[in-house]
Amino acid sequence: MNHVLVVGGGVAGCTIAKELSENGIHVTIVEAADEIGGKVRSYGCKATEVCNNCGVCLVAGLWNKVSDNANIEILKKTRIIDLMGEKGNYTAAVKNGVNIKYIEGLSNIVVATGFRPGSLGSFNSFVELYGTDRIITGSDLERLFKERTVSQLFGKPPSSVAFIQCYGSRDTKEKSMYCSRVCCSYSTRAAKVIRTYYPECEVVFYYMELQMVNEGNYYQELKDLGLEFIKCRPVHIDGTSGVVEYDDPASGKREERAFDLIVLSDGIHPTSDADRIAEVCGLCQDETGFLKYTTGLPETKVSGIFIAGCAGGPKKIEDSYSEAISISREILLSREAGQ
Repeated sequence: MNHVLVVGGGVAGCTIAKELSENGIHVTIVEAADEIGGKVRSYGCKATEVCNNCGVCLVAGLWNKVSDNANIEILKKTRIIDLMGEKGNYTAAVKNGVNIKYIEGLSNIVVATGFRPGSLGSFNSFVELYGTDRIITGSDLERLFKERTVSQLFGKPPSSVAFIQCYGSRDTKEKSMYCSRVCCSYSTRAAKVIRTYYPECEVVFYYMELQMVNEGNYYQELKDLGLEFIKCRPVHIDGTSGVVEYDDPASGKREERAFDLIVLSDGIHPTSDADRIAEVCGLCQDETGFLKYTTGLPETKVSGIFIAGCAGGPKKIEDSYSEAISISREILLSREAGQ
């Protein structure tokens, strides 16, 4: 029976573990945190009267299915520190606290270490922050959505909310001159939910550009809901007073507006130990720090080492899920072919 090591127990890692275990392959998950699920475990559904296709439903029950599967071993608070051997016969050294364990006879390795969200700093490449009383990040907002009730989203209903898009993305200071691909999706869906709870709430987006989220004229759909879009990046944000200072593209003047709540739509960054993981697992990193194969995807047929989910770059939940299914199929086909 094959034995696969999955490094990281988020959406991609757990999906692969479930798929392989249900097809007779023993899986060991090495998870650095004290529980599996990764960031998505704290995400909330963004349905209003209808489903808004946020992707959270894709992993409904996944964590329990993985935890309750006797064919899956989960090593929590554990990190991989070394990898030796070759496809079909790897030995991994993993560490929990001061204890080191060797896992032998591994046929494949899947690196699904996830991502690091943007940090709430006082300054990035385009906006200065003063105070944080009225500021939350997109990650904070996800947790609020997770805890929402039928009648309440925020403890105190806001009369106005500003979304600052691309916070930590397109940012030279954060070394992330790329689109995180997820911010437009989760923030606009979140705005729909906010307006459902608080129909009179003023919602304003400060943005550079909007990515395709749904088919059709999604931008017009949002405007028809009463959401306002200002194409610029704010210059100063006073988190204590809630004042956003920006150069208005319509008037050509420096303007100020005050909001009850300001959401920084933080993006996706490589994990802090991506360089170490790359060295241990014989992988490379792209110019932004995400993991990549040394010569390209075909090498997985030789090495048996796969990169899954956001370890390889920003991905939406549904993209990580579909990639995990594809990797699972490739491992299963390789087993059937005796490779």
